Amino acid sequence: MTGCGEIRIRDTESFRKAVKIGSPTALFIAGCWLHYVSVNPHEYSQYDNRWMDHRDRELFQAYCRLKNWSGAKRVVECSIFEKSREGRVSRLEELSGIKYAEIEL
Repeated sequence: MTGCGEIRIRDTESFRKAVKIGSPTALFIAGCWLHYVSVNPHEYSQYDNRWMDHRDRELFQAYCRLKNWSGAKRVVECSIFEKSREGRVSRLEELSGIKYAEIEL
């Protein structure tokens, strides 16, 4: 479980609540939880790569709504599937008006 203050993430539902909150802190915590899940698959055997890709997409979209391009790029950098990564790079460039390579992390 990852959390800070009022935000505690334990599962998909609480992850989605954090993304819905959409504050920089909530999104950071959501990203940390996704990372924790990815490096501890034995604790989260119910979550496969497809599930991870869907959560990455939700987090990416939330960062884009905030126009937090570096946050969105961090999500892209961790994307599991190459096709998803390519689509997110294109979308990020389209929304930000900045070349992907020029977006700082």
